[in-house]
Amino acid sequence: MVSGALQHDGNQVLTEQVERLVLYFDVFHHPLTVAEVERFIAPGETERIEAACRDLVARNRVASEGPYLFAPGRAGSVARRRERATNAELRWPAAQRASRILAQLPWVHGVLVTGGLSKNSAEPNDDVDFLLLVEPGAVWTLKSSLQVMRKALPSGVRSLFCTNYLLDVDHLTIDDQNVFTAVELATAVPMAGAEACTALLDANRWAERYIPGLRWSRERATRAPAIEQPAWSRFVSERGKVPESVERKALELWDGYWNKKYAWLRPDLRAQRFKRRSEIATNHLHDFQDYVLREVAARYARAGLAPW
Repeated sequence: MVSGALQHDGNQVLTEQVERLVLYFDVFHHPLTVAEVERFIAPGETERIEAACRDLVARNRVASEGPYLFAPGRAGSVARRRERATNAELRWPAAQRASRILAQLPWVHGVLVTGGLSKNSAEPNDDVDFLLLVEPGAVWTLKSSLQVMRKALPSGVRSLFCTNYLLDVDHLTIDDQNVFTAVELATAVPMAGAEACTALLDANRWAERYIPGLRWSRERATRAPAIEQPAWSRFVSERGKVPESVERKALELWDGYWNKKYAWLRPDLRAQRFKRRSEIATNHLHDFQDYVLREVAARYARAGLAPW
């Protein structure tokens, strides 16, 4: 009896996790396949995941069409997902070329594709977003170098090098610990630097609260290609650390630039969206994270689910 009750409770937890995940991705009009749900929640437990999905569909908690699961009444999102998946497939070769270039730069330890493309969802000319894992003491020097590089590129190519998030490899724990950042971590596609990419996931085990199957993402990270810098890049990297004065000046310049350009933004919001510490550089003008969290909370409330 006890073991049956425990199994029942475990199945209830699993079913709720599936429903929460489907409702989360409904914010993006992005149906999930059963295989994707399995990777997020319980890698290798196909039968249990399929049973949970059947139960939710039978109770009209989620709906399905072919391999896709989505919120009830949102069948139109399936065609959108298929179209965006086709766009993403066409965008990936360019993203892979951009990844190889970024991986050759000095001070880069890891390269990950984030954003919509990491979920195989894109418009034809969407930006390709990257998270770079960087040598400590070189975050702002690298960011400045990347900005110079982007400015020199043709406008149609710049969108392939949106390096909006840089972290040094000694400070890999993410500041904002919520379902949005957990999903972004779990879906970020490691393109180069297996050691650093794996360390990123190990430093953020808190994300398992939202994505219990994070171990699947970690295993994928271990298979990322090695960083192979060309001779010129090794020469720059091996000359020693970036002088503190150079790094400090780069940070000061970015700080002044953002404060002036976005003076209309409240200081606390500017500090949140444009993180300016020695170990981290982010620039996200629009607070997409806050929007997503509000939308997710509203969907959970309508479904009678407790806040996450």
